[in-house]
Amino acid sequence: MSDSIPNPASNLARARLAWGNDLPQWVRILASHCDATNQRIVGEQLKKSGGYVSRILSAKYTGSYEEAEKLVRAALAAEDVACPIWGSIPLKSCMSLRRPKARATNSYERLHARSCPNCAFNTDREKADV
Repeated sequence: MSDSIPNPASNLARARLAWGNDLPQWVRILASHCDATNQRIVGEQLKKSGGYVSRILSAKYTGSYEEAEKLVRAALAAEDVACPIWGSIPLKSCMSLRRPKARATNSYERLHARSCPNCAFNTDREKADV
């Protein structure tokens, strides 16, 4: 017979156990999506691994929780931001526009390359300023 605490039945229960009363809303969203599918599928939606998701739910992630929150809110919460160029756009689109994979090649990409670094909604610029 083991004296250990049994595993919670759901990802949300596991997150509540790990985070206690400090369980943030974005972790609740993450756990609920994992309960609806599984950690591997949610990890793929975040472009991360199932282990990444598991460590966040169990409050054992050693990376940036701020970045994890941005990813969850962009991919799973479908939040919008007020883009000064396009108006209301999904946070997911905002993040991809301000994190280009290649050099700007058309007028829209150049507009973003000039505007995004100074945008109040660009939380990435805090890292660049440091």
